[in-house]
Order: sequence, then structure tokens, then C-alpha cells
Amino acid sequence: MNTAIQSIYPGAYPVPGGEDEPDLAFPRAPLNLTLGFDLETYQIRIDQLMPSKKVPDGVMSTRKFKQIVSSIREIGLIEPLSVIQPDPEQENFLLLDGNLRVLALKELGEEVAPCLVAKDFETYTYNHRINRLSTVQEH
Repeated sequence: MNTAIQSIYPGAYPVPGGEDEPDLAFPRAPLNLTLGFDLETYQIRIDQLMPSKKVPDGVMSTRKFKQIVSSIREIGLIEPLSVIQPDPEQENFLLLDGNLRVLALKELGEEVAPCLVAKDFETYTYNHRINRLSTVQEH
């Protein structure tokens, strides 16, 4: 395998079929990607986080919410909250994902939360838009 390609694209594998076939599966130039989030995780005060949706009444007494609270209490917050700053002039952030985790953090008395700051308000990149069903199961 071409070591120059391997060093630029780690994790790339040779084309199945052996040495006789050309390396058509490898990219020929660096990929032009735009990241959806800043690379850093920021500690943002919880009182600066504005919910993006209304949490239903009684959600704090559900089994799922109690599991989230106990998980955060025992091992901490595993997945940072997804936020965006709609107005750079203000200090508030809009929650894109993590409304229940914010409620759990408030219940535990936390003042700050780890957050990934989105660069664009794109709702299709967050976990609640992932379809975990195959096409056959969906139909």
C-alpha cells in the first residue's frame, strides 16, 4: 500500500481484490469538511442555558429522568450538552440537545455543565434525529 496515502488518511484500507486493481477507493485530495461544533468543550453556567422545547409536566417523576439523575450522580455527565449562541452579543445559549440532562444537573445542585458549541443551527446532526431503524423495519 502507498505509505503516503496511509499517512494522510489513517484508517484507510486497500481496495479488496489485491495489488492488480488501482487504488480508486482512496481519496486523491484532502477532504473539504466543515465541523459542526467547536473542538473545545466549554463549561457554561446552567443559568445561561435556555431550553429549546418545553419539558412536559411530571417528567421529573418518570423512571427515565431518575435514571439520568442517578447516572450523573454516580459517574458524571457522559455526553456534553449541545448548545448554540443565537446572539453573540448576549451571554445566553440555546440548548439543542440535553434538556433532561440540564434538569438533572439542576436537581443535583450543579452550577456549570460541559457543552459543545455548535457553529450552525442544524437540527439534523443531533441524536434525536438519528433513525436507528433499518429501511425494512421502518416500512
